[in-house]
Formats: sequence, C-alpha cells, structure tokens
Amino acid sequence: MKYAVAGMVFLSLTLGTEVSISYASDQPDFHMDCHAARTNNEQFICADEDLLRRDAQLGEISDKLYAVLDPPSRAEMAREFAEWLASRDDCEDNYFCNAGMYNDRISYLQQELDHMDAPGIAQASAPAAADGFGLVPNAGIPGHNKETYPALTLEICKSICVQRAWCKSIDFDRTNGACYVQPVAEEDVGSLRTDYPGHPYDHYYYAPRLRN
Repeated sequence: MKYAVAGMVFLSLTLGTEVSISYASDQPDFHMDCHAARTNNEQFICADEDLLRRDAQLGEISDKLYAVLDPPSRAEMAREFAEWLASRDDCEDNYFCNAGMYNDRISYLQQELDHMDAPGIAQASAPAAADGFGLVPNAGIPGHNKETYPALTLEICKSICVQRAWCKSIDFDRTNGACYVQPVAEEDVGSLRTDYPGHPYDHYYYAPRLRN
C-alpha cells in the first residue's frame, strides 16, 4: 500500500467496505466498536484480548497520522482504511490472519509517521552522479511523500522519480527498501532531517529538476 502525506497515495485493494469520508472534520473511527460488531470476524476480534490490543494500537497510530495529513490525503486514507477493513474481514475468524493484518498495517503507518517528524539540519550534499542524482546520506524530507513504495531497490526507486515529471527527490529506506517519492527538494523546504532513529534514510535529489 502507498499513500501521500501532503499527497500520500495508497496502493488500494479493490474491496468494498464503506467508511465515512470527508475533506473536513469528519474523521473516520479507526477503533473497533465492539458494541456495533456486525460480522463474524469483528465479533471474533472483540472476543480476543490480544487482537483488541492490536486494534487499539492501530487506532491510536491512525489517529496520529490522520491529524497531520492534508484534506485530500485524509480522504484517501479513509478510503484505504475501508478497503483494509474489508480485507481484514476475509480472515474469517483466523487469529494469525488477523494478527498479520494488524502487524503489517501498524508497521507501515509507523514508518510513515517516523518519516514525517520535524526536520533537523542536514550535512552537505554530494555532487550529482552520472544518473543525475546527488546523495545526502542519513537524511530525509519529512511530510512531503507524494508516492510511497515498499520493498524496492534503490535503482527502481530512482527510476520511478525520473518517470514522474514532478519528482525532485527521493528518500530511500536502506533497511526496508521503502521508496518515498517527493515533489520537493532541500531547496524548497529549507533543511533536511538527519536525526531519524537508527539513521535508516538516504536522501537523493534529482539535479536536472532543481533550480540551482
């Protein structure tokens, strides 16, 4: 799945549970309401203490992420959450299926939040290489992911940027291969963040699209 912060784009599943969506203040309820549990799987989750704990954790992180998104991204997140709920219901009272669904989503949303935290001061960038990309190691731009892809190589991530006329930079997660494609570069935001825990990100700017 992928989605943009100030333009987050989720890879959507084509499933059909409905969730209230609004560009304004009508935030979806990301928490399980066991009093309104309808499906067999919802009732199964409500009867399992561990799955309810995971649901509460997911609801908390979803609330935090939703609070920092722009209106179009909130609507997209709500649509994607509805599709995730439908996919979760396909677990059909299977603990391991449900637990895996929660684990994957919590992990992904936490990565998004980590990548959006306040920026710090970056070290000097290296000159652009032959492919047009310059590198600032152990740095990133929080809050401007227009597209996000999990589990890619750096070369594919760079290729995606080149194919997007609006792309000025990418942040690449060396540990997980997560690719954050961004319409901004350091020149647009003022500074990069360099204090991510564990320093998982490298920032690559696409020099042909920069002003300087």
